[in-house]
Amino acid sequence: MIQKLISDIAHQTLTPISNLKIYGEILSETNHENQEEIETILEQTEKLDFLIQSLVKLSRMESGIIAVHSEDTTITQMLESIQQQFNVKVREKNITLSLCDTDLHVRCDPKWTVEALGNIVDNAIKYTACGENVQVKAEQYSFFVKIDIIDDGIGIEKEEIPKIFGRFYRSLSVADQPGVGIGLFLAREIIQAQKGYIKVTSERKKGSTFSVFLPISEKE
Repeated sequence: MIQKLISDIAHQTLTPISNLKIYGEILSETNHENQEEIETILEQTEKLDFLIQSLVKLSRMESGIIAVHSEDTTITQMLESIQQQFNVKVREKNITLSLCDTDLHVRCDPKWTVEALGNIVDNAIKYTACGENVQVKAEQYSFFVKIDIIDDGIGIEKEEIPKIFGRFYRSLSVADQPGVGIGLFLAREIIQAQKGYIKVTSERKKGSTFSVFLPISEKE
């Protein structure tokens, strides 16, 4: 019932959110006296749009409407998608996003896995200071390939690490940053649905490493 309710609410809000974005952009182009207020409206509308889309994805995945379909996938193929997705963001923040060159394969749903990895990379960029680095590396083990997302960001307190994958969880230390606390929850759900898992190592003010373990391809 809750999943159906979320789906219904999301469907009903799509048109109002689209209208808010359109009229906000029109105001931004025609009204030059209240730009700060208009930018705030557009920013909050984007946040609402992101929240609704994330809730729809969660609802559909948890209800089985969307299922992952694993196939042989190259790490490089997924990393190219991530590079494309974050080109503008890293350029704006002057962050170096270093992606490894690898010929490793995994067995996963590439579309959903890019969504999961992208959520983690997005967090890494968000909490890393201008001019710093975010790296993505890959390494093969006996049954898994480990994909490390390493940042030079603010880090996570040890006692908070078990909480960060909770739905809507946001640390008080990042309250001033945009976000709704769904990205990591969704990432873990996607990876676990593919018989993988995520580990986190971090130290406050010394950055974080999110290690995503995915089953190796049968071709390996």
